[in-house]
Amino acid sequence: MKRKVSRVFLLLAGLFFSTAIMATSTQNDEVASLINKRLSYMKDVAGYKANNHLAIEDLPQEARVLSNSVLEAETLGLDGESVKPFIQAEMDAAKAIQYRYRADWLSVPEKGWQPASLEQTRSNISVLNTDILTEVSRKLSKGELFIDKTNFIKKLDQAHLEDSDKERLWHTLKQITLL
Repeated sequence: MKRKVSRVFLLLAGLFFSTAIMATSTQNDEVASLINKRLSYMKDVAGYKANNHLAIEDLPQEARVLSNSVLEAETLGLDGESVKPFIQAEMDAAKAIQYRYRADWLSVPEKGWQPASLEQTRSNISVLNTDILTEVSRKLSKGELFIDKTNFIKKLDQAHLEDSDKERLWHTLKQITLL
């Protein structure tokens, strides 16, 4: 009888553990998917800026994004100071992607494609920033941690996003804390 109970217990424990791992992976997937989607707009940003002879780096815009993100994070229950490195990592990755697109276009211009307007693209990015911070807050509020680095990095599959960019995003994401 004890063997039967032990087997049932082991089976249930294994089922619970695998379900918990799948749930954690799924939650990591959501945050990674949102970040990936945010970075998917960088081709449009780079194209718009190239077509309009604008610099990739826009420090006043970055300052606004950082300030707004910190305020929004705090309203969502996140420690604003812990969010800053993550937001900066996102912006730096975004700029790096833009520079890499622009470098490619110097030798092989993009044909048959027009970027979306910068205003619309920034609006979409802003919505995604809110979604990312909301999901991070929800996850941390439930006591869930970011533990599946491999899956997270695998989900970030944008052109011109380097492994070092992904590592920095992961590292800074893990540093975000609640208020």
